Amino acid sequence: MEKQIESQNHPEDRSGNAVTKMADHEARTKRALGALWPYLHCTDYRHGQFEGERQSLELISLGAPLARILNRLCLAIDVQIGDVISLVSLTDEQENHFCSVTQRALQVGLDVYSSTGILSPDQTLLGTLEIYACDPRRPTPHENELIERVNHLAAIALQHHADEQDFQ
Repeated sequence: MEKQIESQNHPEDRSGNAVTKMADHEARTKRALGALWPYLHCTDYRHGQFEGERQSLELISLGAPLARILNRLCLAIDVQIGDVISLVSLTDEQENHFCSVTQRALQVGLDVYSSTGILSPDQTLLGTLEIYACDPRRPTPHENELIERVNHLAAIALQHHADEQDFQ
Protein backbone atom coordinates (compact mmCIF):
# COMPACT_ATOMS: atom_id res chain seq x y z
CA MET A 1 0.00 0.00 0.00
CA GLU A 2 2.79 2.41 0.89
CA LYS A 3 4.49 1.74 -2.46
CA GLN A 4 1.27 2.55 -4.35
CA ILE A 5 0.89 5.89 -2.58
CA GLU A 6 4.54 6.68 -3.18
CA SER A 7 4.24 6.12 -6.95
CA GLN A 8 1.07 8.25 -7.09
CA ASN A 9 2.96 11.13 -5.49
CA HIS A 10 5.82 10.82 -7.97
CA PRO A 11 4.52 10.89 -11.55
CA GLU A 12 7.86 9.89 -13.01
CA ASP A 13 7.96 6.50 -11.33
CA ARG A 14 10.82 4.12 -12.10
CA SER A 15 8.78 1.87 -14.37
CA GLY A 16 8.14 4.66 -16.87
CA ASN A 17 4.35 4.37 -16.62
CA ALA A 18 3.87 8.15 -16.48
CA VAL A 19 5.98 8.63 -19.59
CA THR A 20 4.03 5.91 -21.42
CA LYS A 21 0.69 7.41 -20.37
CA MET A 22 1.83 10.84 -21.57
CA ALA A 23 2.90 9.42 -24.96
CA ASP A 24 -0.42 7.57 -25.32
CA HIS A 25 -2.34 10.74 -24.47
CA GLU A 26 -0.33 12.75 -27.00
CA ALA A 27 -0.92 10.14 -29.72
CA ARG A 28 -4.69 10.08 -29.05
CA THR A 29 -4.81 13.88 -29.05
CA LYS A 30 -2.83 14.04 -32.30
CA ARG A 31 -5.25 11.62 -33.99
CA ALA A 32 -8.30 13.54 -32.72
CA LEU A 33 -7.03 16.94 -33.80
CA GLY A 34 -5.79 15.84 -37.21
CA ALA A 35 -4.85 18.82 -39.40
CA LEU A 36 -4.95 21.26 -36.46
CA TRP A 37 -2.09 19.47 -34.62
CA PRO A 38 0.74 21.59 -36.17
CA TYR A 39 -0.97 24.82 -35.10
CA LEU A 40 -1.22 23.60 -31.52
CA HIS A 41 2.49 22.90 -31.26
CA CYS A 42 3.72 26.20 -32.61
CA THR A 43 5.38 27.85 -29.62
CA ASP A 44 6.85 31.00 -31.13
CA TYR A 45 4.51 33.67 -29.77
CA ARG A 46 6.46 36.57 -31.24
CA HIS A 47 4.86 36.24 -34.66
CA GLY A 48 1.22 37.18 -34.38
CA GLN A 49 0.05 34.43 -32.09
CA PHE A 50 -2.02 35.23 -29.07
CA GLU A 51 -2.88 33.80 -25.70
CA GLY A 52 -5.81 31.43 -26.03
CA GLU A 53 -4.97 30.33 -29.56
CA ARG A 54 -4.42 26.71 -28.57
CA GLN A 55 -7.72 26.59 -26.67
CA SER A 56 -9.55 28.12 -29.63
CA LEU A 57 -8.13 25.52 -31.99
CA GLU A 58 -9.09 22.75 -29.59
CA LEU A 59 -12.66 24.08 -29.44
CA ILE A 60 -12.82 24.11 -33.25
CA SER A 61 -11.49 20.56 -33.51
CA LEU A 62 -13.90 19.29 -30.85
CA GLY A 63 -16.89 20.79 -32.69
CA ALA A 64 -17.82 23.32 -29.99
CA PRO A 65 -20.71 25.65 -30.86
CA LEU A 66 -19.66 28.35 -33.31
CA ALA A 67 -20.84 31.18 -31.05
CA ARG A 68 -18.65 29.90 -28.22
CA ILE A 69 -15.57 29.77 -30.45
CA LEU A 70 -16.13 33.23 -31.92
CA ASN A 71 -16.83 34.72 -28.47
CA ARG A 72 -13.57 33.22 -27.18
CA LEU A 73 -11.64 34.69 -30.08
CA CYS A 74 -13.20 38.12 -29.56
CA LEU A 75 -12.56 38.03 -25.83
CA ALA A 76 -8.93 37.04 -26.40
CA ILE A 77 -8.27 39.93 -28.78
CA ASP A 78 -10.17 42.40 -26.57
CA VAL A 79 -8.04 41.49 -23.56
CA GLN A 80 -4.73 41.45 -25.40
CA ILE A 81 -5.18 44.76 -27.19
CA GLY A 82 -7.06 46.45 -24.35
CA ASP A 83 -9.75 49.14 -24.42
CA VAL A 84 -11.43 47.58 -27.46
CA ILE A 85 -14.63 45.65 -28.13
CA SER A 86 -14.74 43.15 -30.97
CA LEU A 87 -17.42 41.12 -32.69
CA VAL A 88 -17.83 38.88 -35.68
CA SER A 89 -20.63 39.61 -38.15
CA LEU A 90 -21.62 36.73 -40.38
CA THR A 91 -22.30 37.20 -44.09
CA ASP A 92 -26.00 36.41 -43.89
CA GLU A 93 -26.50 39.33 -41.51
CA GLN A 94 -23.71 41.51 -42.91
CA GLU A 95 -25.12 44.58 -44.64
CA ASN A 96 -27.76 45.81 -42.23
CA HIS A 97 -25.91 44.55 -39.16
CA PHE A 98 -22.64 46.36 -39.89
CA CYS A 99 -24.30 49.72 -40.41
CA SER A 100 -26.46 49.47 -37.30
CA VAL A 101 -23.62 48.26 -35.06
CA THR A 102 -21.29 50.97 -36.34
CA GLN A 103 -23.95 53.65 -35.82
CA ARG A 104 -24.64 52.46 -32.27
CA ALA A 105 -20.92 52.27 -31.50
CA LEU A 106 -20.39 55.84 -32.68
CA GLN A 107 -23.42 57.02 -30.68
CA VAL A 108 -21.89 55.74 -27.45
CA GLY A 109 -18.48 57.21 -28.22
CA LEU A 110 -16.63 54.24 -29.69
CA ASP A 111 -14.41 54.56 -32.74
CA VAL A 112 -13.96 52.02 -35.54
CA TYR A 113 -10.53 50.56 -34.73
CA SER A 114 -10.41 47.81 -37.34
CA SER A 115 -12.79 46.06 -39.73
CA THR A 116 -11.47 43.05 -41.58
CA GLY A 117 -13.19 40.62 -43.93
CA ILE A 118 -12.99 36.96 -42.91
CA LEU A 119 -12.31 34.99 -46.07
CA SER A 120 -12.47 31.29 -46.92
CA PRO A 121 -9.53 29.65 -48.75
CA ASP A 122 -11.33 30.36 -52.05
CA GLN A 123 -11.70 34.05 -51.03
CA THR A 124 -15.45 33.85 -50.29
CA LEU A 125 -16.52 36.34 -47.64
CA LEU A 126 -17.56 34.40 -44.51
CA GLY A 127 -17.98 37.37 -42.19
CA THR A 128 -16.29 40.45 -40.77
CA LEU A 129 -14.16 40.92 -37.68
CA GLU A 130 -15.10 44.34 -36.32
CA ILE A 131 -13.17 46.01 -33.51
CA TYR A 132 -14.20 49.25 -31.81
CA ALA A 133 -11.95 51.33 -29.53
CA CYS A 134 -12.68 53.71 -26.69
CA ASP A 135 -10.29 56.30 -28.15
CA PRO A 136 -9.61 57.17 -31.79
CA ARG A 137 -6.48 55.22 -32.68
CA ARG A 138 -5.21 52.65 -35.15
CA PRO A 139 -3.64 49.23 -34.53
CA THR A 140 0.12 48.98 -34.01
CA PRO A 141 2.04 46.51 -36.20
CA HIS A 142 1.94 43.94 -33.35
CA GLU A 143 -1.81 44.45 -32.90
CA ASN A 144 -2.30 44.04 -36.66
CA GLU A 145 -0.54 40.66 -36.42
CA LEU A 146 -2.87 39.62 -33.59
CA ILE A 147 -5.91 40.78 -35.58
CA GLU A 148 -4.72 38.80 -38.63
CA ARG A 149 -4.26 35.70 -36.46
CA VAL A 150 -7.72 35.99 -34.91
CA ASN A 151 -9.16 36.60 -38.37
CA HIS A 152 -7.46 33.45 -39.65
CA LEU A 153 -8.79 31.38 -36.73
CA ALA A 154 -12.28 32.81 -37.21
CA ALA A 155 -12.06 31.74 -40.87
CA ILE A 156 -11.08 28.20 -39.80
CA ALA A 157 -14.00 28.10 -37.33
CA LEU A 158 -16.52 29.45 -39.85
CA GLN A 159 -15.32 27.13 -42.61
CA HIS A 160 -15.37 24.14 -40.23
CA HIS A 161 -18.91 25.06 -39.20
CA ALA A 162 -20.02 25.42 -42.85
CA ASP A 163 -18.43 22.07 -43.73
CA GLU A 164 -20.26 20.36 -40.86
CA GLN A 165 -23.55 21.94 -41.95
CA ASP A 166 -23.01 20.66 -45.51
CA PHE A 167 -22.20 17.20 -44.14
CA GLN A 168 -25.48 17.04 -42.22
